[in-house]
Order: sequence, then C-alpha cells, then structure tokens
Amino acid sequence: MGRRSLRTFAQSPLVRHNLLYLIGIGGSGAGVLVAQAYGAHHLTAAANGASTSVIAVLNLLYTMSYVVAAGAAREVAAAVAQGMPAAAQWPSLRKSGWRIGLALGAAMVPIDILLALLLRLPDPWILAVAVVAGPVAALGGSQRGYLQGARDFRRLAFNFLLYGGTMVVLAVVLLRLGLGATAVPLASVAGALGSAFYPRHGPVQSSGRRAHPGALIDSSVVAGAATAPIFNNFDVVAARHVLSPYGAGLYSGLSVMGKILFFGTSSLSAVMYPRVAAAPTARLRRRLLLQTLAALAVIDGLVLATYALFSRPLLGIVLGRQYESDSSLLLLFSAGVAGLTLVNLLVYFSLGAREKGFAVVPAIGVPVLIGWLFTSPPQVNGFVPRIASALLVLAALEALIVIPRALRAKPTPGTDRG
Repeated sequence: MGRRSLRTFAQSPLVRHNLLYLIGIGGSGAGVLVAQAYGAHHLTAAANGASTSVIAVLNLLYTMSYVVAAGAAREVAAAVAQGMPAAAQWPSLRKSGWRIGLALGAAMVPIDILLALLLRLPDPWILAVAVVAGPVAALGGSQRGYLQGARDFRRLAFNFLLYGGTMVVLAVVLLRLGLGATAVPLASVAGALGSAFYPRHGPVQSSGRRAHPGALIDSSVVAGAATAPIFNNFDVVAARHVLSPYGAGLYSGLSVMGKILFFGTSSLSAVMYPRVAAAPTARLRRRLLLQTLAALAVIDGLVLATYALFSRPLLGIVLGRQYESDSSLLLLFSAGVAGLTLVNLLVYFSLGAREKGFAVVPAIGVPVLIGWLFTSPPQVNGFVPRIASALLVLAALEALIVIPRALRAKPTPGTDRG
C-alpha cells in the first residue's frame, strides 16, 4: 500500500507540473549563466562591464514579464474554471500584452538617455535594445501566463528553455561575428522574442467573455509579482555599490548559492497559483495553501540543514578556500532567502484568491529594503545580516496578514461546506 501510494503521488499532475517547471526555469537560468560566462571570457573587462550593465537593465525590464504573466494566468485559470475555453482568452491577452509592451518601450526612450549618462557606457547605443525589450517582455508574460493558467506546464517549460537556449546560441554567434559588448544583450532580447512567440496560437475568435471584469493588471499584481524579481536583481547591485571588490565577490557567491533555495521552490508557487485562481471555494483555497506551505517548510528545512552542516566545504568548492572562513554567512543569508520563499508563496496565493491586503508589505517593504541595503556598512558581515533580517521581517509581516485571513475565510454560499 505504501509503495502504491508513493507511485500514485509521483505520477500525480502536481508532481509532474512541479518537475516540468523546475526543468524549464532551471534550463533557462543555466542558459543565461553560460551566455554571460562566454561573454566574460571573450570581452575585455571594460566591454564586459558595459554588457553586464545593459543585461541588468534588461533583467529589470523583464520584471514586467512576471507582472503580465501573473495577471494573465489568474484570468485564464478563472475562465477555464467557469467553463470557458482557455484558447478564447488568448486574443484579449495578446492585445493587453501589446498595449502594455508598447507603453513600456516608449517609456524606455527617455530612460535610456538618463541611463546612458549614469552608466557612462562607451557606446550608449547599446541601450537601444531596451526599447525593443519592453514589448517583448510584455508579450512573453502573456504567453507564459496563458500557459500557466491553462496548466500547460509542458509547453511552459519549453518556453523557458527556448529563451535560455536561444540566448546561448546567439551569444556565441554574435561574439564570433565581432559584435562585442552588444552581443549578449542582443542575444537576451532574441531569446525573449522567441519565448514571446511560442507557442503559436491558431486563429481563435475571442468570446468577449472574461472571468472577471476590470483591468488585467492592477496595483496589487504589480506589487506582488515584481517583489522577487526586483530583489533578485537589486541585492547584487547594492553589494557592488557598498562593498569592497572582495566583499562584493563573496556576496555574489553567497547570493548564487542562497538563491538556489528560492528558484528550487519557485515551482510550488507557480503550480499552486492557477489552482487557487480556479478554486470555487474558500475551503479548497485554504487546503491548497496549507499543502503548499507544508511542502515549502520541508524543502526549506532540508536545504538550511544542509547548509548548516556543510556550508564550509560547499563554499570552498564553489568560491575557493579563501572564502571558507565566511561560511557562517551562507546559512544566515539562506535563512533570509527562506523568508523570501514564504513571501513569494503568500503573494501568489493572495493574487490567486484576489485578495489585495497583502500588497501593503511588498509595496512598502521592498523599496525600504533596497534603500536600507544601499546605506549598509561597507563590510560583508554587516551587509548579509541586514539583508537576512529584513527578508525575515517581510516574511513575518506577510504571514501575519495573509495566513489568518485565509484560515478564517468565510464559506461561499451554496458551494462551501464543512
């Protein structure tokens, strides 16, 4: 009976969807790292610095992809739950993606001029790719949100892999062609373009019906879906600004190792989200939350225990023996990242349940956290405790707002029982 139950669990859609999402996002991230590493080995230090600066700008633009995806996934999941075909939602999602993307691209024109002055790039025209990246990011978000809402995690995984694979191949080709610092940013936009147009959708007449009236994206979607992407880019930027080259190098290694925990558990929120959006009752939403929280606690606990026992040899292998003396910082930073995993889960639960009270924490807390990091003492042993404690405070505040409200949610008349 035990083996049969284990086999049934392993073959369940929940497990399959989590594995597919992890394969997709893991492969995409690996592609980005390979492309940037290849660029670093074939560019001068100055050219690689310019390339990295533009990639950082693009990564912030790609935050819009997460925001659009959150709105689209919620809409598609709710529509399917009400008996409407997912395909009938695509025309309106595509139109919203174009509208948001064109507005973002237009906004990047004056921003690019400012960035060219701030970043002091030898060739400021490289920033022109950011104008194209606006529409691409929004359309990519529409695609991924559609696939997530329809629970088509197989094609969603391929969409992620298409981005990473295209970026690697084009980075190599463009660098070989002598495009220098523009090669990797162009490869990134090309990868995003590929994922924006996969999969192709046949001609479908929009039904004109939507699961919920109103805008696809509101302030709560922006505040919630942008939280993790903004932090995952700004912490390294703050470290490079505040710390010494040695300290920034150490923090970059800690950041990569600690964020394995975040990306390794991101599938839990991604798989839970459309199910919460489609759930007809508060009771079912509550069960989904508690099940996902339990899985998150187990994974977070196992990773933190591993770092507690083996942080010194792990840090020595990844960064080098000169960093082993700072191994205690890895556990501390990872504890903060565990707080971020909780915030991410509660954010997506609240978005799926169409609750808005949660947005207060990320809307206020994330800008305060970023400002606090930029005023940190210039030592890594002061920077890491600051970031870890701030993330744990954000997690505690979000939990206090979201979990009690979810547990005492009133039954839906006529549908919720027990």
